Amino acid sequence: VRMLVRETQAEVLVIDKLTYAGVPESLKEAGLDPATLESSNPRLRFLKADICDMAAMDGAFADFKPDTIFHLAAESHVDRSIDGPGEFIRTNIAGTATLLESAHGYWKTLDGARKESFRFQHISTDEVYGTLGETGSFTESTPYSPHSPYSASKASSDHLVRAWHDTYGLPTLITNCSNNYGPYHFPEKLIPLVILNCLDGKPLPVYGKGSNVRDWLYVDDHARALVLVNRKGAPGETYNVGGRNERTNLEVVETVCAILDELRPPSRLSRYSDLIAFVQDRPGHDLRYAIDPSKLCGELGWKPRENFDTGIRKTVEWYLENEWWWKPLREKRYAGERLGKGGGAVKVLLTGGRGMLGRTLASELAGGFEVVPTDLPEADITDEESIDRVIARHSPDAVVHCAAMTAVDRCETEREAAFRINARGTANVAAACDRHGARLIAISTDYVFDGSSKRPYDEFDVPSGGRTVYGQSKFAGERAVEALCPDHAICRISWLYGRGGPSFVHAMMGLADGTRPFLKVVGDQRGNPTSAAAVSREIKALLERPKLRGVFHMTCEGEATWAEFAEEIFRIAGRDQRVSHCTTEEYPRPAPRPGNSRLDKMALRLAGMPRMPHWKDALVEFMEEEFGCRAKA
Repeated sequence: VRMLVRETQAEVLVIDKLTYAGVPESLKEAGLDPATLESSNPRLRFLKADICDMAAMDGAFADFKPDTIFHLAAESHVDRSIDGPGEFIRTNIAGTATLLESAHGYWKTLDGARKESFRFQHISTDEVYGTLGETGSFTESTPYSPHSPYSASKASSDHLVRAWHDTYGLPTLITNCSNNYGPYHFPEKLIPLVILNCLDGKPLPVYGKGSNVRDWLYVDDHARALVLVNRKGAPGETYNVGGRNERTNLEVVETVCAILDELRPPSRLSRYSDLIAFVQDRPGHDLRYAIDPSKLCGELGWKPRENFDTGIRKTVEWYLENEWWWKPLREKRYAGERLGKGGGAVKVLLTGGRGMLGRTLASELAGGFEVVPTDLPEADITDEESIDRVIARHSPDAVVHCAAMTAVDRCETEREAAFRINARGTANVAAACDRHGARLIAISTDYVFDGSSKRPYDEFDVPSGGRTVYGQSKFAGERAVEALCPDHAICRISWLYGRGGPSFVHAMMGLADGTRPFLKVVGDQRGNPTSAAAVSREIKALLERPKLRGVFHMTCEGEATWAEFAEEIFRIAGRDQRVSHCTTEEYPRPAPRPGNSRLDKMALRLAGMPRMPHWKDALVEFMEEEFGCRAKA
């Protein structure tokens, strides 16, 4: 973006979701105001949006009317893909498919020269090719053999792009690059991590023996290659981009240390390389990558301007001169810890700590975690200063946000209160977590969907906000979490019950008192009855995976109607209570109920999280603990 604005006359629209690695400050020199996302440069515009959101992408195409697309949006850190593959599947595969669909629809509206010159350029990685032995290089004809969730997701996206070209004629281009480095690189990546850990006097983690080889490409050389391919590349073709700068990881770390020894000598060490610490290798770690860029060089005339020695020195100098950019990231988003590793007792603050889920969760976490339950009046989430003081005082590692206005019918009649608590209150919690470096796990609901789908909703379905004020306010809360706190997980639950109530189970047990020949219970709404205990165990597992991010559906296995749920309650309780299955229309409520509340747990499965129990088994466990009921075989 900076190069296009600086060296061409192109008008540029940047689309970015601004996840944890999205840093709008990186575009200050191009004219972007990081606070407002407004640009002082008439040739630069910014749209905060998710590439998985088809409506947003269609709108962007219709409004901006692009001549070309550089598709760089991706989850790209291998370690994070091992901790949580779900977001990689969603962004890299589903997001690419969404963008291709929008681009194809827009391209079909073009005429003549504009249609002929349009390009969809997909930027990918050499990791899709797998690993090499001691010799040889990847060419454009090397078979794909990805070994990590990240590289598998990028390989999938490459195949989609080729499919849209071959099937629909969309003029696409693909570039596969080697390891990039240079200014504005997020601190989780090897080279900036080593630079900043040196400056902080922290250990320099090197996987295994440091013998893994990568081909390093300076970021400005890569950017120039992308522009060249876009202008001269043949539609349907793939071009490999590599710097021909192979180094072992250990050589890279030692080179950075040597440059820092010269430019900023250590005060407490004889040399920065004394900080090197060899750590356990990561799963599926490819031994060697090397790119053969002969096609790009021979056909299009590309040549890198930097070798590794010149590029790495420029990079180290940039980080030394630009603390304003990286220091806030180290303080708030990523402090250099190894991903997927914990250490010591994790301190967890609960909002809504006296509610049904909050109480159950506090009990489940006791012993293995330091738990701080909070609730009104000391922790008022609708008061920005109040919740900020609470989180600042306790300084938790994580906040599980259970506090909410959950009475669906009451929300319908008290709309302002519902949004004040569920939307603005959640925004206050998210902002405080981001300010104080706490991970946020926010509890949400199936009501964010409208219930019209014929299948269970999975985490990759985009919610509409549903049909109720409750669902709309909770969806607004989800959006606030995504916007304000990059280190987050959103957990949607359905048909929750737990000890102490109130819940559907408690209501049914109260009504089955022998005075009614039958109970009318709705039989045309389907969902996943879910116990607070089962959700609490899953949240505990999520807390044990400190870098797992994204949206997760947490419901018990199996499905039922409310009437079937009631029948199972009475069976376990040994109550001779007949149930009459009625329709939603026969039981009108102030808030419309969704016909389909079923949630599929695809992201949980992809992340390797523990399987949640079947709803009937969880209900048996609950009924025995809460009511002393023992189910008959």
